Amino acid sequence: MKRKACRAGVVFLALLALIVAVSPMEAGASSKEPIVLGVPTSLYTPFGRDGLKAVKLAVEEINAGGGVLVGGQRRPLEVVVADTRGGEPGTPVHDALMAYEKLITEKKPHAIVIGAFRSEVLIASMDLVAKYRIPQLGTIAQTPRFQAKIKKDPEKYKYLFRVTTDALVDASYINRTLDKLKNDFGMNRIYFIYQDTLWAKAFSGLMSKHCKAQGWTQLGFDGYAAGATDFSPALTNAKAGKAQVIGMVWDVPLGAGVFVKQYVAMKVPALLIGFIPPMASPMAVKTVGPEVEYSLSVEFPVGASLPLKKLPKTVEFLNKFKQKYGSLPEAAAVNSSAYDAVFILAEAIERAGSLDPDKLVVELEKTDYRGVSGRIRFNEQHVAVFGHEDPNETGVCVVFQWQKGADGTLRRVPVYPDFLAEGKILLPPWMK
Repeated sequence: MKRKACRAGVVFLALLALIVAVSPMEAGASSKEPIVLGVPTSLYTPFGRDGLKAVKLAVEEINAGGGVLVGGQRRPLEVVVADTRGGEPGTPVHDALMAYEKLITEKKPHAIVIGAFRSEVLIASMDLVAKYRIPQLGTIAQTPRFQAKIKKDPEKYKYLFRVTTDALVDASYINRTLDKLKNDFGMNRIYFIYQDTLWAKAFSGLMSKHCKAQGWTQLGFDGYAAGATDFSPALTNAKAGKAQVIGMVWDVPLGAGVFVKQYVAMKVPALLIGFIPPMASPMAVKTVGPEVEYSLSVEFPVGASLPLKKLPKTVEFLNKFKQKYGSLPEAAAVNSSAYDAVFILAEAIERAGSLDPDKLVVELEKTDYRGVSGRIRFNEQHVAVFGHEDPNETGVCVVFQWQKGADGTLRRVPVYPDFLAEGKILLPPWMK
């Protein structure tokens, strides 16, 4: 009996050794040195909080599959976070940069994902990233100055990539929707209200330029500081000028919430269009109220918070997000970009077979990834290419309108671009 038991034990150990030798992935990538992903961003904002959740979801999926193959060895991903507070009104850029640099020097990430929330912080942080030679896949800040800076010194800033849209793309989607309002309903009077930050000013400026070229009457173009909490002067002027449309671009949660309340309380008879987070959020009916009906928002890119019937990957991602965290993302922007960025980075690491930053840059430049937000490839300035027509060729966005269904429930209905539309733009009764 003892001999049989001994033989059985030897056989078991031999089989165990064979399993470990044949399946190093299943044997536990977690025992290897991790690949560290740094996430320096503003956790005050739903964009930062939800983006971080999306990153962790992607990391969890990759680690469950054994991790990332680097030089013949599977290694897990590990996320380290720094709250830069860059999205909080009044936070100096310098303070956000200090948090950024502290994460880099203390946690020593192999790469950065998400990155700066505020565009002013992004532009300032580009020199930090270049100094420490860390590949960065940014997914929030939207200023076009990013690519302009890279164009001036591509070698210095080669470590920086933008996986998401910028204000140029976002504005182009709203501009096409404004064309629909003009052509289909004869609207031609607009008032602009924008947050006085780099991305929002660029976004609104492009809308204004487009409207002027298309024959709209611009009644106002008012910028407010990011910490503003009173928009009644602009709303009063819009109402007095009989604006048919208010183009609003704002991302600070507090100010956006106050704006919506004042717009409703003052009964301004104009259609809201642009990007106002409280009105774009899937929770808007609860947090703002039924007054969100008829408002139009751009979600950039697709899959950020709105599952689209015609794009199954958006449904799959958002179902997984909801299952893990209990609800859809609050922010109607950039969450799918954060999720895609982790997979883009993982693929680049495996192609490079190394964590050397210069080798990673070469492979990141070769990216051709079909993700939640569409097909992601980078142009010469390391910016993801976005279009309006085909997610199999570029990244895409979507414009939706809050509308009542047959059961009286308010829901977000995609209305542009046409290949994603699930309904047409409806006018409120006071505009018919």
